[in-house]
Formats: sequence, structure tokens, C-alpha cells
Amino acid sequence: MQISLFIQVLRDSSPAVLAAVELVGTLPALAFMLVAGALADRFDVRLLAVGSMVAQAACVLGMAFFLDHGIWITAALYGLQGLGNTLWPPARQQWLYGIVPPESRPAANARLGSVSGTMTVVGASLGGVLAGWNPAGAMAVACALQVLAAVPLLAQTRRPLPHAEPAEPVRERGAAREPLRKELTAGLRVLRVLPLARSVVWIGIAWGCIGGAYDILLAAYATGRLGGGGAVLGALYVTDGIAVILGTVLAARIAVRRHLSAYTAAYVFQGLAWGAFFLAGHPVAAVALLGVMRLASGVVIALDTTILLATVPAAVRGRVSSLHMTTYGAMARVSLALFGGLLVVSDVRTVGVCAGAASVVLGALWWWRRDREAGRRYPAAVAGRPQPQAAGATANASA
Repeated sequence: MQISLFIQVLRDSSPAVLAAVELVGTLPALAFMLVAGALADRFDVRLLAVGSMVAQAACVLGMAFFLDHGIWITAALYGLQGLGNTLWPPARQQWLYGIVPPESRPAANARLGSVSGTMTVVGASLGGVLAGWNPAGAMAVACALQVLAAVPLLAQTRRPLPHAEPAEPVRERGAAREPLRKELTAGLRVLRVLPLARSVVWIGIAWGCIGGAYDILLAAYATGRLGGGGAVLGALYVTDGIAVILGTVLAARIAVRRHLSAYTAAYVFQGLAWGAFFLAGHPVAAVALLGVMRLASGVVIALDTTILLATVPAAVRGRVSSLHMTTYGAMARVSLALFGGLLVVSDVRTVGVCAGAASVVLGALWWWRRDREAGRRYPAAVAGRPQPQAAGATANASA
């Protein structure tokens, strides 16, 4: 879907226009993400996840029809697809934690990253070939794949969730639910007493600002300085997917006590390789450096959710997950606007190198500002042993 959209826009327009399309196409999701988290804590996550898939399939079908006829109509449908997708991550995470015991959740989170990387390879391989032939045809294939993705979920909707924890505090009979407004802000309130989760949220905000234009910079550099088209861009995304898979496999083998130091190192190496990528003038060197960058990203992806949710009570897990994605997504959209402006007055290489340097600084700051006491409690929290902060966090969320 993304390669089809990018190639179609870049055929007739500049990278700055592509940034604007991304901005217009993703803004609706930002306003709904906190609501999506509250819904995932309140309703059956299995039905929410399946509904999200169906809604996305309908939107991608519309994108396939309008891709050749109106880029801004396509951008609007892209926005609706993103709106449907906002329900998927918090619902999926709650569903996953309902079927996986606490001690196996780090490995499960890492495997989610591997699945994502695998599908990036498949999508990039198909997208690179099909978009070079016909971007609208490639988008239609994306729609068919989206429909197929919902099929295995339908078979799972009636199966029990043996490890599900109470999604909300027990209320007395006849007691009314809290107002939705209060439920939406519960994720913010609980972060006041959970420094480790709070630190993951702020590093997500910072990286969203730096890395939000990743796809734009990658597409612009591949089709510009590297002199490629759909094939080169597809090769880069295949490398992206393979490297993320390897990174998540590596992360699954890292001892829990070393998660936080590995998380920091991954941010640093990610930035170094990302900056070096834009100094490469040959496609082979660029592919190799992108592989190193995304290997580090795979470690971040695998550890991010585990570190974020290790100390978060089940009652607000969906909202904290959605808050993390909301703030990251918001800054990524701001980043698109910022980088779109920068690309008008500067070149892709300069902007990319600066973004890589910023990632290195970000990783160092996270390590320096981390809460050391929370770090010492982290292994026990991952193992599912009760934490003294958890009860206070739940009370704070409902206060």
C-alpha cells in the first residue's frame, strides 16, 4: 500500500507534496487514538481487532479505485484507513496478553516484530514489482491481502483468553461507569507514578519528531540520489524487513536484566547507521547501511512494548499503549510537516544526516535520565511479580 502510494505521488510531484499527502492522510487517526485505547480497555478486544481489519480493507479498496484519478481523495481514504487502524494496536496487545502468560510476553512481543518484518519483506517484494507495473493494481492486491489478514482472526474470536487480567476495577452492582472523558485521561494520570513507562513515552515523542519522515526520506533518496524507482525502493524495504526480523530475533535472546542497556545501544546504533545511509552514493552501500539501521530498530521494536507495559496495570494497559502511539504518531505528523518544509530549502542528504545524529543524542539522553530504581525493579515486573507501584498506579488512574 505504501509503496504504491509513494510511487504514484513521486511520479508527478515532489517529496514535499508526498509529505503533505502523508500529513493529510494520517491526521484523523491522531484525534481518535486515545479513544481507541479506552475502547480496548472497555470492550471485547477480539471484535475490535476484527472490525479494524474489515474497515481498513474497505478503505484500501477505495484507494485502489481513486489512486489514478485524485490524489487528495486517495489521501482522505488513507486517513480513514489509518483511523480504522488505530483500534488494531491496543486491541491486539490486550488480546495477545490474554493468551500469553506473563513470563512469555517479552518473547511474544519480539515475535510480533518478526511477523511485522516478514510482512514488510512480502509487501515490499510485491509492491516493488507491482507498483512499477501499475500502482493502482498493486493497491488492489494490498486490499486483497488485508481481507485475507482478517480470516485467521475470525477463527480465534470465540476462543477463551486464559491469561486475561481484569480490564477495569470491579464496580459495585448498579454503579455507573466512569465518564469517557475521565477514562481517556487515565493513561496520563497513571504515568505520573510510573517513571519507566513515562520514559518510553517521551522517547517515543522525541523519536517521532526525528524519525516520523523515515518513509519520505527513504523514498526521496532512493528515487533521487540513488537513481532508482520501484525496484530500488522495494529492495530497500525488503532489506528493512529482513533486518527488523533479525533484530527482533536478537532481542528475544537478550537477558531481561540487559533490556534497558540494549534499548539504549540500539537507539545509538540506529542513528549512526541512518546518518551514514545518506552519505552512501551507491545502492549496494545504501542497502547495507539501511540493514544495520533497521537491525537496531528491530531491537527497539521488540523491547519497546515490553518495557512500556512492564509496570502498567492491566486496567489501563490499552490506554497507555494508545497514549504511547498517539504521542509518537502526533510528533511523526509534525515531523512530516517540518521535514516537508526542510526539503524545500535543503536536500535530502543533509536532512537525513541530521536526523541520524539526533537519534544518537536521544539514546544517550534516555540512558542518562532513566529512573534507576525502576530499572532495578524491571526484571521482577516483566516476570509478572506484584510491584509496589502497581496498586498506587491503579488508584491514581481512577482518582
